[in-house]
Amino acid sequence: MKRYRTRLMRSSILVALALFFTLLSAYSSTERKLSHATREVTDMAGRKMVVPSLVRRIYVNKPGTVLMYAVAPDMLVSRSLWMTDNTTPYLQSSYLQLPYVDGSVEEIIKLKPDVIISSFNINPKTKDEADRLSQKTGIPVFMVSMDMGKYEQTFKALGELLDRQNQTDRMRGFLHTYFDMIAIKAKQIPEKQRVRVYYAEGERGLNTDPSGSFHSQILDVVGAVNVAQVGIASGQGMSAVSMEQLLLWNPDVVLVWTGMGSSMTTMHAIQSDNLWARTHAVKNNKVYQIPFQPFGWFDRPPGTNRIMGAIWTAELLYPKIYHYDLNKITREYFDIFYHHQLTDDELAEVLHPNPQVLKNPTSRNH
Repeated sequence: MKRYRTRLMRSSILVALALFFTLLSAYSSTERKLSHATREVTDMAGRKMVVPSLVRRIYVNKPGTVLMYAVAPDMLVSRSLWMTDNTTPYLQSSYLQLPYVDGSVEEIIKLKPDVIISSFNINPKTKDEADRLSQKTGIPVFMVSMDMGKYEQTFKALGELLDRQNQTDRMRGFLHTYFDMIAIKAKQIPEKQRVRVYYAEGERGLNTDPSGSFHSQILDVVGAVNVAQVGIASGQGMSAVSMEQLLLWNPDVVLVWTGMGSSMTTMHAIQSDNLWARTHAVKNNKVYQIPFQPFGWFDRPPGTNRIMGAIWTAELLYPKIYHYDLNKITREYFDIFYHHQLTDDELAEVLHPNPQVLKNPTSRNH
């Protein structure tokens, strides 16, 4: 009887193993087929291309890094943003360990992505650049718009391309709940009630970006008047202005950048400068540090970080029009877009950065 039970047990085990390896073989065969299968897609520029049916590896340009981190951090093959000790606590260790690259054709090819995501303004020039990059690398380049007014379409396009609709639906839900109303209410603000704002960049605050620049788009979105009357500097932006121009513009509010670090040198320069002290903003204590963790909420990179920046700016400039619970919304935003649940201490530091408690902003590019 014991021998019979032993033989029966062995037979059952053999049958189970055979079934397991049959299923494993079938799964592997399906995976191989999917890895070689393709489909045709159309990007937001109207360009058609053939991509793998199952996209696993993504290279994204610098402006689109925060966007792609929100959608699918596990698909990224590299990182292209500066890291500081104040950035790293909010990002996944797997992302921080990715190689840092500057985006040369040779580097992209070595990374072997299935698709290149290009997030930027869509126009004939950028479409030509995307076509050339695809030709040089042999990899399809999928363009999405970085325009804040087109986040809905951008999230939808990426969700379908990468089969991450559950995540992009969460992102779209956040937009509809908190962001969409900003543009609607901004159009209803009378001209005489619009706040006049200067966006201070550079070491002394004497660089800025005028209305119409994607670097300062938040001001246009929330219904503020961007006082800067200068030409738009191509590329990195940051048009130079003189103190004489600034005093003539005499803004009611100054919003201060931080660059890619946390030293707050611009804010300190403005607060200690006798000429800056002559502006309405400084006289009335209306100079505000824009939050910057893990990345600037206003700009650089001009990605989905601007969504939270627009909410923060709208509440700051027009508290009687926009009524937000910033603590609640910030926690929700970090959970959805950074896959990180803020502690109470982190929340306080993020919303009210204090240079005395911030860590050393050592660059961690490599």
